[in-house]
Amino acid sequence: MIKEALDNLLNSDLVTEKTRQVLTQRENENVILPKFFTEGEFTLLQAVCDYLMAQEDEHLVNIAGKIDQRLYNKSGSGWRYDQLPPDGVAYKTGLKGISEEILLLSHQNFTDLSTEQKNNLLKTVQQGTPKAETWKDFSAKLFFELMLTEAAEHFYSHPLVQAEINYTGFADAKGWDVPQLK
Repeated sequence: MIKEALDNLLNSDLVTEKTRQVLTQRENENVILPKFFTEGEFTLLQAVCDYLMAQEDEHLVNIAGKIDQRLYNKSGSGWRYDQLPPDGVAYKTGLKGISEEILLLSHQNFTDLSTEQKNNLLKTVQQGTPKAETWKDFSAKLFFELMLTEAAEHFYSHPLVQAEINYTGFADAKGWDVPQLK
């Protein structure tokens, strides 16, 4: 029902052509294969981002694919944390640190950990208190912020997610009198 309501709104005269093109492209970009990350790094990033955005059951947005694509194309917003290396190095280092934390916890994959184990692991990274060797000279806290911010940006810019939360601010053709999807 939400998909149908979104499509109806996107195809109405309430949305400008450029906005329609951008959102339709985002809606159709769910299959992005890794070019920057190794298969293992990509799988871990995808699992962590899906967990952070609570999309483990219903995968709406390929967040890891969008991050991989950005890093492969060497694009970005033009800023970064000066305490972290360039984003590509930061992501690879941070994912290595998360992998080491998982090994200290158990010899499972991130997806095999219990909800409590996932929460505790990510909480230690977020708070800057992980124990793995990688984190000794690398800010876990800033890496977590970098990853979470980018994951949220890609997630909430996807039209299906916007429709799910009843955001219709992209209906920009007629001004600020924004319609409701429901």
